[in-house]
Amino acid sequence: MHVIDRHVYANRGRGVDPAHKAALVLLVLALCLLLDRPMVGLLACAWMWVLSSLWAGLPTGVFGRVLLAQGSFLVLAVAGVALSAGTAFPAGVSWVVHVGPLAVWASFGSVDTALHLATRALGGTAALDFLVLTTPLVDIVELLRRLRIPSVLIDIVALTYRFIFILLESLDRMHNAQDSRLGYSSFGNAVKSAGLLGSRLFVDSYQRSKRLQIALDSRGYSGDLQGLTPSYRTDRSLWWLGAAATATLLIGRVLI
Repeated sequence: MHVIDRHVYANRGRGVDPAHKAALVLLVLALCLLLDRPMVGLLACAWMWVLSSLWAGLPTGVFGRVLLAQGSFLVLAVAGVALSAGTAFPAGVSWVVHVGPLAVWASFGSVDTALHLATRALGGTAALDFLVLTTPLVDIVELLRRLRIPSVLIDIVALTYRFIFILLESLDRMHNAQDSRLGYSSFGNAVKSAGLLGSRLFVDSYQRSKRLQIALDSRGYSGDLQGLTPSYRTDRSLWWLGAAATATLLIGRVLI
């Protein structure tokens, strides 16, 4: 989260209208879902990586690290699609391993399904990562207001995002205090300290939410957090790059 928040305000695409970036992301996401080819998802990842690095000016490794962290969870998710386990396996499986009385097997069909699922999800994730890494929350909130999203939902999004960083800061401070007092010197102490940390963090978040509600009420909060409307610029190069990305994905669907 800190990596994303640090780079999102310093990239070259920061001042571009978020509606243009969101339209590109939705287009790539829709193509990944509709075209349903592994190469389409991989091409989408490549395009989003290039746009983040060359167009937005982000360090090349930033996008890769974010996508790699999400891809590790994706691999665990699709493993359940590709692999099956039981005491007996059906005939015609392509690969099987026996672990005592348990058999783990996979077929060409299940592996192909898992591959399609993984590449589609990875392409869509890369598209959303591009939006997240180049568009601050204040711009996303402004875009949601333009789309007439109910104010209460927008306020929940903004406050939730803000509280993530507050709780991370509290978590780090509490953990350092426990560690300096040898709270994690042994397994037993670590379990006890982790339990105390979780309970205290819950109490701290509850108290912070109450103070926030009191502060909002004392300032006349009526259900809508008001803010200044930012000014944006139009970057026509993003349109041409979006058209090139769309053409590449369509060609990848036809030829591969």
